[in-house]
Amino acid sequence: MVALWNGWPDSPERSDWHWIEDGDGLRPLLWRGQDWPEPADRMSWRDGFAMLLPEDLRHGTYHGRLIMPPTVAAKFRLNVMLAVA
Repeated sequence: MVALWNGWPDSPERSDWHWIEDGDGLRPLLWRGQDWPEPADRMSWRDGFAMLLPEDLRHGTYHGRLIMPPTVAAKFRLNVMLAVA
């Protein structure tokens, strides 16, 4: 039996992209940690459309941090921030 994930990433204090698998499939989600510029959005996930709390993903599977070049990560982060505006 596989233990359920609690919805929190490794290193939750740091904003970063992570691979998450849930009812919507395997997808990259942005974790907004303590270093996120907007305090109200910290400690939550963003999928480009909705904000998700760790509790929302507790039945998902965490596959780890998504490794990408810093320039690509910055572009994805900008796109997510623009989608909110």
